[in-house]
Amino acid sequence: MSRNPFDNTEKLRDNVEDITSRAKDRANQWTKTASETLGQQRENAAAGLERAASTVHEKAARIPGGPRAEKAAHRFAEGMEATAAYLHEHDFGDMRDDLINVCRRHPAQALISAAAFGFLLGTAIKRKR
Repeated sequence: MSRNPFDNTEKLRDNVEDITSRAKDRANQWTKTASETLGQQRENAAAGLERAASTVHEKAARIPGGPRAEKAAHRFAEGMEATAAYLHEHDFGDMRDDLINVCRRHPAQALISAAAFGFLLGTAIKRKR
């Protein structure tokens, strides 16, 4: 009984295609799950900003410092509301694109901000040890 070498090649090719297909399906499932999780976290962050802004608006009149401090508190809360709206309206891909555009328009400020963020993050990690 002679075996045809092309039969083995076909079987091997079918096995490789099957494994590749399953790997792609699994990767797509992981990507979908990660995307859903990140989207939910983005929505949670936006909701938290909205609640915090509402609280600042409510308590602005009781802040010591008079009308000037109250006005500053309301402006701060409005900034929080604008940030929450941005989070609701944009996904992480949009945010990445916006960040890249800002860095291109303001490279010096982007470098300074990145250095400051890195310093603060390093300090926070060092303190936890």
